[in-house]
Amino acid sequence: MLRRFYLATLVALQFALAFEVAPRLARVLRADVGAAGLHLDAPAFVGLGAVGVAAVGLALILIFPAIALARHHQRGEVRFRGLPRWAIAVALTGAAILVTVAAMNLAQPFAPADARTALSQIARPAATAGTALMAAGALCAELLRRSIAPWRHTVPFRSHAGGRVEVIDPPELRTRAA
Repeated sequence: MLRRFYLATLVALQFALAFEVAPRLARVLRADVGAAGLHLDAPAFVGLGAVGVAAVGLALILIFPAIALARHHQRGEVRFRGLPRWAIAVALTGAAILVTVAAMNLAQPFAPADARTALSQIARPAATAGTALMAAGALCAELLRRSIAPWRHTVPFRSHAGGRVEVIDPPELRTRAA
């Protein structure tokens, strides 16, 4: 059950990054491009190059939850068993904050005028905090994941009537027929 909540958190984080964080970052990058592109000299080209590198780095950061989801889909439950529980708890706490913010936004039109003002002042910072906690928890969980070998159920060898085990390698330990 915890695994399903964590995977749902990764999906919610991907949507939060795509619809909340990416537009803000795009505005910052656009301002940086405008500032760097004022003059056609060497510092301006270096500034534009730095903005390009920042855009590539931000793209990798923004796609991180989708990469983690793909890895979980590929490896299954074995991948989840290696995640630190405290990091999962941080990610789920962030998701719970986002669910609370969504409930606040749904209740806002029905609230009294004083409460509407308070809810609107709380909602945006709380959503940012929830997104940040989800991202921090997921990033820590995926980076600090321990490698755990797949668990396989092995049936102990039982000697059946007349059955025997023969050693053939190495030759000096080979079982010889009596």
